[in-house]
Amino acid sequence: MKKVLIAGLVSCLFAGTASAESAKNLDKDTALGMASLMICTTFYAEQDMHLEGNIVGQSMMAHKNSGIEEMVMSKETSEALDDYMSIFNAANKEQQVKLCDDAIKFARESDFVEAE
Repeated sequence: MKKVLIAGLVSCLFAGTASAESAKNLDKDTALGMASLMICTTFYAEQDMHLEGNIVGQSMMAHKNSGIEEMVMSKETSEALDDYMSIFNAANKEQQVKLCDDAIKFARESDFVEAE
């Protein structure tokens, strides 16, 4: 059930309006990074990993508040996001921890928030 909820949240986040001419395109790395932040916020909460959850949660909100929701996602980026979701959902707990380590790395290195 939670994985369905996560997938729904990611879909809602990236459901940009392609007809909006003023909207910027969302690059694949940022889209995947944001998806990993969203997924791993829930994963860390389920695992009682509060420090990690705070890192990804704060970064997720900073990206959201910087306008990521208004950006448009290409078909290729959408497909990459679907692939990422499939990989995460099929992974065992150890593999999910590794994927979430990448989310923390994205949280620390992303320049999306500073670029705005």
